[in-house]
Amino acid sequence: MEKRDAYFDNAKLFLMILVVFGHFLQPFMDDHPLYNDLYYFIFTFHMPAFILISGYFAKNGPKPIMSLVKKLLLPYLFFQVLYSCYYTLIGLQDSFSLDLGIPQWSLWFLLSLFGWNVLLHLINYFSVKQVLIGSVILALLVGYFPIFDRYLAIQRTLAFFPYFMVGYVIPKSWVEKLKAYPKKWMALLLFSGLFLFIQGNDLINKYWVFGSKPYEDYLAHPLLGGPQRLLFFVAGLIGIIAFLLLVPKERHFFSNWGKNTLTVYLLHGFLVKGLRALEYDFEISSLELVLLFIGSMLLTAALSSRRVGQWIKKGKRVLQPSL
Repeated sequence: MEKRDAYFDNAKLFLMILVVFGHFLQPFMDDHPLYNDLYYFIFTFHMPAFILISGYFAKNGPKPIMSLVKKLLLPYLFFQVLYSCYYTLIGLQDSFSLDLGIPQWSLWFLLSLFGWNVLLHLINYFSVKQVLIGSVILALLVGYFPIFDRYLAIQRTLAFFPYFMVGYVIPKSWVEKLKAYPKKWMALLLFSGLFLFIQGNDLINKYWVFGSKPYEDYLAHPLLGGPQRLLFFVAGLIGIIAFLLLVPKERHFFSNWGKNTLTVYLLHGFLVKGLRALEYDFEISSLELVLLFIGSMLLTAALSSRRVGQWIKKGKRVLQPSL
């Protein structure tokens, strides 16, 4: 059995903490300009980094379609039903309704991960360079077609496909150099520049970083959507590089938790959405923001635990992909 790489386990764990924190932070974005900027700063690179890592671990080549169906589509169907029931129970839906074509909240990632792995089969017909360039062109063009909205997460799948392909083409030697790069202060410099870029953009809204809507739905000048998406693609890569520079390469007590990030991703939404259903209306202080981050770390650690992982395996053995 191939030994796991502690570096990527650590990276996935830290990214998942940011995912959970970002979802908890969203209701408080308007409480303070800093919270708003912090939210968009995180969203600029955390899911792109996950997607790039997924592409990096697809280097063995395209997977059989039926294997992808079992690992990704069956869990999607299961959680789509489960979340629909839960939303009805907590009042986010007036009555039970199930639309398999419109993914519930975070479940878009399962559909998109399936899509990226299917699209990877294109390397059997074109060069990897051609597929990479094509992925960028598709990402820029898809936003101009309003027919591609949230249905089957097609808009997001194509918008984020370049990150998957960048991860696929990155040589392992580059990653080793990144791990060993001694000037960690470069990461802080890159992160600072990215944060200032976000802070200086008064027009930004969540769809700039979500990639889930056509340009005409969130831009005053839709024709500028392609350049805007390209700009944020570059910003995402800068954030990913900065993040990976800071990830420890050694194995620590928390490293094994990085094996179970998909479990965290699928389950944390029950708590996040349950809290949002309460429709609370209060502001949080800077100290409470810190406590929110600590709570995000604790929840991620709890859902990453071996006990929860064993429960998932017993309950549904098809739910074993690695995010």
